[in-house]
Amino acid sequence: MESVEIPAKDNEVWGVPFGLSEEGAAAFQKAAIDAGATRNPEDHYISMYLDKEEIFSAPLAPELASSLNKAPTRRMQATVGTGDAGAEKAKMLNIHLREGALPVNVEIVGSGQVSAALGSQFKMQMVIAGLIALLAVAGMVYYRYRERRIVLPMITTSFSEVLMMLGVWAAAGWQLDLASLAGIIMVIGTGVDQLVIITDELLRGGEAAVFSAQRSIKERAAEAAEKAGVGKIAATTSKVYISRLSRAFVIILGAAATTSVAMLPLLFMGFGSLTGFALIIILGVILGTFIARPAYGRIIGHIMGTD
Repeated sequence: MESVEIPAKDNEVWGVPFGLSEEGAAAFQKAAIDAGATRNPEDHYISMYLDKEEIFSAPLAPELASSLNKAPTRRMQATVGTGDAGAEKAKMLNIHLREGALPVNVEIVGSGQVSAALGSQFKMQMVIAGLIALLAVAGMVYYRYRERRIVLPMITTSFSEVLMMLGVWAAAGWQLDLASLAGIIMVIGTGVDQLVIITDELLRGGEAAVFSAQRSIKERAAEAAEKAGVGKIAATTSKVYISRLSRAFVIILGAAATTSVAMLPLLFMGFGSLTGFALIIILGVILGTFIARPAYGRIIGHIMGTD
């Protein structure tokens, strides 16, 4: 079983839609044909078990039997009944099917669902929260460096990273849920941390001294270059720039690898929405490390006059 959807009502009959993988659909079709269920569906029951306990049993629907004679079917629905009793059975079946994807037993303490209108409202609130996060980051970056020419590239880089993630997400046809939006906000935060590392390495060379807020980026870079024995921002400054940028990327690559490895359990354990959370973070780390961070380093190098 590849996916389980929330209970739905069709002609007053409650059911739980679910999806099979290509391999599972092919195996189900073969079993149905071999057992003769496609020829006489009413006499062949489809039963589902969880931890050796039966959670569903019903005869094969004639429409599904006819479809299985032609090709494997990946989208199905387990119907359980009508009225309030049917709704309760559908809710419990939905929970049991989701539980079956987990590697451990689950004790059911409660369940619920969010309406489409309320879910849409939550998504809008998450988008607003993301924009507020970007503005807050911009304020903190300006407070730290007192340099507008740093704030704009940093925020633009973060925003472009979000656009790249959304572009890949849309191209792949994945669903953007609340957990995914929360992952995007987290990527913004970790991404800005790494951009600050790059900026500090290039401006300070890893030293602990705090530069005066009144001096420009080139003046700060010039002083750092003089301390390194370079003298002026000239051709040799590029060597210092590359050295410091490389040092920053060693830190960034280590952090990116750690974050990706930490998200792998959520990605493969089948926790539903948490899978999207882990996937968007891993995607953001890859796009940020190999596209956004190098681009930002190049921009800051140009502002410092190393090109």
